[in-house]
Amino acid sequence: MNNFNFEAMMEHGFLIIPKALLQQQIEDPNIEAGEIEALLKILMKVNYSDTLYSDRQHKDYLCKRGESMFSYRDWSRIFRWSVGKTFRFIHALAILGIIEIVPHPNNSSLHIRVVEYDKWVGAPDSGKQKKKAVNEKFRLFWNEFHSITQLPKENIAKAQREWKKLSDKEQQLAIDKVEDYYFHQTNINYLLHAASYLSNKAFLNEY
Repeated sequence: MNNFNFEAMMEHGFLIIPKALLQQQIEDPNIEAGEIEALLKILMKVNYSDTLYSDRQHKDYLCKRGESMFSYRDWSRIFRWSVGKTFRFIHALAILGIIEIVPHPNNSSLHIRVVEYDKWVGAPDSGKQKKKAVNEKFRLFWNEFHSITQLPKENIAKAQREWKKLSDKEQQLAIDKVEDYYFHQTNINYLLHAASYLSNKAFLNEY
């Protein structure tokens, strides 16, 4: 247990396992040892995000979040089972509605989909998505401001700090009003740089 680092492990995501499922594994004599572990391996091995695959004929297929295109032989190696046992297990999961077997034009491919995958692993990290959206919006402002004003792109870190202080509405105004601000300046030598434009909220000027 000396190498157990919870915070480092959480960086790789997590699985949400119903206690009833584990209890069933413990108490049900009809469930073979290792089946719950095999299900967990499926949840870990399917795609966390959409991925494009090519088959032997070089045709591209989209394998979405919560899906996999491993073969029965691939899964048998992952489970350390025979191919026959793997085949029966995967089809049993499909009958139970835990996974779906996706029809595929290439009969040699096994395309499975975990039903309601997000309930097993949680929705994609909304915090990261929001941060990405904020960064993209700032980049839009940064490029728009300097494209119109032709000022040198300086002090981006300070501009980013000022950007984060603005509300969503103010950020949009900061983008929309750059042209108005620029064309109402009588002396371009006194144009504010991006960080000052934001900190002074020059986008709220009335002309």
